[in-house]
Amino acid sequence: MKRRSLLVLAGLFLPTAALAFPERGITLIVPFGPAGSTDIAARLLADRLSARLSARVVVENRAGAGGAVGSEAAKRAMPDGHTLLFASASSHGANPAVFQDLPYDAVRDFDAVALTGVTPLALAVAPNGPRDLAALRGALAEAPGTYGSAGAGSITHLAAELFLARTQLRAEHIPYRGGGPALEALARGEVSFVFETLASLSGIARDGRVRLLAVATPARTPTWPELPTLEEGGLAPFDVSTWNALLAPRGTPPARIATLAAAVQDCLAEPALAERLAGLGVAVPPPTGPEATSRFIAAEVAKFRGIAEGAGLRLERP
Repeated sequence: MKRRSLLVLAGLFLPTAALAFPERGITLIVPFGPAGSTDIAARLLADRLSARLSARVVVENRAGAGGAVGSEAAKRAMPDGHTLLFASASSHGANPAVFQDLPYDAVRDFDAVALTGVTPLALAVAPNGPRDLAALRGALAEAPGTYGSAGAGSITHLAAELFLARTQLRAEHIPYRGGGPALEALARGEVSFVFETLASLSGIARDGRVRLLAVATPARTPTWPELPTLEEGGLAPFDVSTWNALLAPRGTPPARIATLAAAVQDCLAEPALAERLAGLGVAVPPPTGPEATSRFIAAEVAKFRGIAEGAGLRLERP
């Protein structure tokens, strides 16, 4: 009995990484509301991770402040691999670039697991607007217009500011409460142009409610192969996309990060999942492990910070 008790006590003091993982269910924090593309993508991945890890992965929506509320919650969670964050280009790219009072550091406060999806942005105008990029540039050079965005400091705001910087043109920013209202304003001809995800633009473009001019990635996208890139229009380098990455609180044991990363890559390799994500406009990236994902996020923060500084954007969280 004494020996058995000693063994039990010894087990209580084993390093966390030495215990079986996962020991219980995993919480996947989505820092945005339910039913959006980020939430749907997270739930698709969570379902498959549950099977891979033989543990239930539960999505928990913690929306607010462009992803800052959920990101802070993940930062403060126990770093044992049982709480993860489905980070985005908003929470871990744009936010660190424009907000000076974030309660987390996008790079230092998290351990990267994997990049899970990329969604390109595109430039669009009203259906009766300029027919191509050159015509839009000419119109703006003749008379500065306006552009809409999903909100001050959003990815779409920064993409438009990069466009203006590259073209040395001017336009007034009109922020809306989300991408939907901005696109409605564009369809009505109330703003000159909008940057938004190609996934959000595709349906209304095919319906003739807006006109697509260019995609904001270096290469053309398979879903719109006829759509030129902004780099083809002479604005190189121009690479702005939204993306999602799986992160863990800083200090999560490396062995657990490796287990999670391997499970994610197995899931992303499933054709059925790739097809479902493609339906959301999300492309599965090449396998991107923890170190590469960490470097990617650091580069995205630096890129967006450069755009924000060039535009003089320094905001405080609402």
